[in-house]
Amino acid sequence: MRFLLSFSIAAVLFGATKAVVAEENLTACADAVGTFLTKNVNPERNVEVGRSLISLTSGGHVFLTDSNEGGAAGFAPFTEGRGAWRCVSDEGGKLHILATVLDFTHKTEAFPDQHIARLDYDATYDAASGQLNADVKLYFLPMDADPMDAASLKDPIPNRIVGVRVTPP
Repeated sequence: MRFLLSFSIAAVLFGATKAVVAEENLTACADAVGTFLTKNVNPERNVEVGRSLISLTSGGHVFLTDSNEGGAAGFAPFTEGRGAWRCVSDEGGKLHILATVLDFTHKTEAFPDQHIARLDYDATYDAASGQLNADVKLYFLPMDADPMDAASLKDPIPNRIVGVRVTPP
């Protein structure tokens, strides 16, 4: 989840390149329902910083597990993430999955203050290739903050994910 980079998710769910013009029924993005193995990339350095599993349900839920949950350079250990997604279309008619995922950091000696993390994703899905691509914004908030209050969201850490669908043999 903490893709030192990386479904803002959140978050998710991450601001679209083009302006969102229409809220769609979840079924418009039904092809993207499933689980994806991602590569999480720091877009500023263009380096892979981890992997994750992101699951989108037909009911609009998001589940996130990240390879860096035990902590990484500059980041506290954190929990798995949970959230919600919606389907929107931009001014060109392209479908986007906007998602928000929340999790919590663990207190450690190096990171004594616990935080709520919010990931906002702006994702697109290509059914032909089975590939999910997303720009992600990661925010850290104090434990007493409201992570759903846009005014609380400061200093996003940008990330990028590229995911492939997990399929049975």
